[in-house]
Parts: sequence; structure tokens; C-alpha cells
Amino acid sequence: MAANSFYLQKRLVLLCFCIFSNSVFAEVAKLPLYGKGNYVAFSDLKSIMPELSTKLKKFTRVGSIFTPQGNLQFRLGSSFYTLDGKIYKIPKAILKKDEDVYLPLDLVEAVLLNLISYDVRYQFKETELWVLIPKDPVPKRNINVKAIVIDAGHGGKDPGTSDPSGNFEKDVSLGVARYTYLYLRKYYPEIRVQMVRKNDQFVELEDRSKMANQMLSDTRDVVFISFHCNASLSDKAAGFEVYYLSQSPSTEAARETAILENRYVGKHKNPVVSQIQSQMLSSVTQRRSKKLATAVAEQYERALSPEIPSRGVKKADFSVLRGSLMPAVLVEMGYLTNPEESRKLRDKTYQKKIARSVIKGIHEYASSKD
Repeated sequence: MAANSFYLQKRLVLLCFCIFSNSVFAEVAKLPLYGKGNYVAFSDLKSIMPELSTKLKKFTRVGSIFTPQGNLQFRLGSSFYTLDGKIYKIPKAILKKDEDVYLPLDLVEAVLLNLISYDVRYQFKETELWVLIPKDPVPKRNINVKAIVIDAGHGGKDPGTSDPSGNFEKDVSLGVARYTYLYLRKYYPEIRVQMVRKNDQFVELEDRSKMANQMLSDTRDVVFISFHCNASLSDKAAGFEVYYLSQSPSTEAARETAILENRYVGKHKNPVVSQIQSQMLSSVTQRRSKKLATAVAEQYERALSPEIPSRGVKKADFSVLRGSLMPAVLVEMGYLTNPEESRKLRDKTYQKKIARSVIKGIHEYASSKD
């Protein structure tokens, strides 16, 4: 790595910070980003999270970062890492300079989500990583689901994408949302269920989040499911994807999908919602969102593949997920621009299959441990 790729002088700033309505005080660390904002030094991260440990084998260049919570393994110069027996690819390689290991932002996020047991609030700025460490970390607790908010994407003046025949995303997403609502009311009457929209109406993205957050304040244990359809310039693109929130999208295609879905962010922002959206991400909520996305994707694939193939679990910065303060996922059910998938997505039998598979995913998530 070229010497000018990193700042030559390290800096670590600690501040006293007040966040949330109950005035919980915590310490915010501002860690510098290196390599044009793409890396965090492991020594900086360890300085605020002393439970982190690392080992590096000199000749094989294989290393690990571990805590009692888990073990993440990597190889210097590689853009892959392993966690819980699974291999993950990230955009940037792990590097070493001056006896310090430099972690790409995606790997830092993986550390915060998987190796830290308590909730950490964080946000990637242009030149810094802000990390909020609570003075009294909240202990882990079992996952519960007492309420579900169902968001049918788009609506009203926002039709979303469409197929060549003029069938709109807003109608497909509403159809699946309605079946999901009906099945939940029938089979899980003890769970509170709320639809963001029940007909062809336009709802601002920030108002969708506000509705979900109100349910959270009422019941505490809520999950948020948002239904959408994908689009591509190629009519051959096919498959479903399940997304959870992240500032670092898994792929450039994921970033573009988020930009497409975020295009109707309201011009008149509610100041309360804007404040929520500017807060740091919660590692616990993000970890649970990833767990929820994985469970939904597995059940979706089991029910509809290979008719609608799986494109996997991905992450991106969706506005409707960023504003929601509970485990939340966005399901891209398939490609309306693919004639065959469009036919299936508009079929009521397939819509019922999708609804049942998502409910099974929520059930699997609720039965797991945090």
C-alpha cells in the first residue's frame, strides 16, 4: 500500500454524548478513516472495545478477530472473510501497514454486528467512524415478535416499476401485503398486525417509518416487512432478494436498487423523523434485521425456487429501513421487467405462496436466539 494512502498521524477523539429521549449518556469515539475513507485501523477499534483480540500468522498471513461472542477469520490482501463457517466477499481487501491491520468498512460492520454482544451505535462519516459505546451495556435477551408492520411499497402517484404491459409494482406489492395481513390475522391472532396502506394511496417514506416506530413504542417487539418488485434494463434478470439496512451496500447493484426505491423521499421532512434518520445505526437492530432477512430468504427459496430463483440476502441504505427503529427487511420479490416473473408475481396463487413463506420466515426468526 502506498504511504500516501493513509493519514500519517492517528487521532482518536472521545466525547460525552447524549442520545434518545430518556437522556442516556454514552461516550462517542471518533475514529479516523484511512485510505480515502475506506479503512479503520484495528488498533483504533480495540482502543474503544478492549474485548476485541486478534491473531496473525506471519507466514500464511491468515488472521482472526475474536471475542467470546465469535471468531472472524481473514487473509491479508484478500477481500474474503469467514464467520460461523460461511465465506463472505467484501469490496475491499484487508491490509497491513506499520504493524497494524486495516479493516475495510464492511469488515468493521461485521465485527460490530457479530462479535460485540451489546448494542453499539455507529455511523460512517466522510473521514471518520463515529461509535457510541453505552456506559451500561444492555444485556442480551430473547427475540420476541409481538407486532408486525406490513409495508406495501409505493402506491398512489408513485407506481414503482412496471412490466412492458403496464402492470405496476404498487399493485403487486399491495396484493402480497394483503395476503400476508390476512394469514397473520388468521394464524397468529395474538400478534398485532398493521398495514401501512390498505389501498392505492401514496404514503411518504418517512410516514411509513413513523407508523412503524409508533407501533414499536406501543409494543416494544416489532418487525417491519416492506414488499417491492425489482427492475432491470435486461428482461433476463431474474430472482428475489431480501435486504437489510447498511451504510455500505453489498454490491453496486444493491446501491442502485436503493437509489431507485428512495426516489420518492418527501420534500417536506418531518423534523422528528429527520432526527431519527440522522441517528447512528444500532448494531443489535441491524444484527436482528440480518437474521430476519436470512430466515425470510430461506423460506422464500424453499417455497418458490427455482420458479423465482434466490439472489441472496443483501444490504443497502434504504430510506424506509433507515427510519424504522426495529428489525426491518425489504423484500424484492422478483423482476417485473422479466416477462415470466411478472406473470408469476401477478398471479394470486404465487402471491399467497410469497405471503406464507415470509410469515414462515418471521416465525423462524422469532424462534431463534439473539
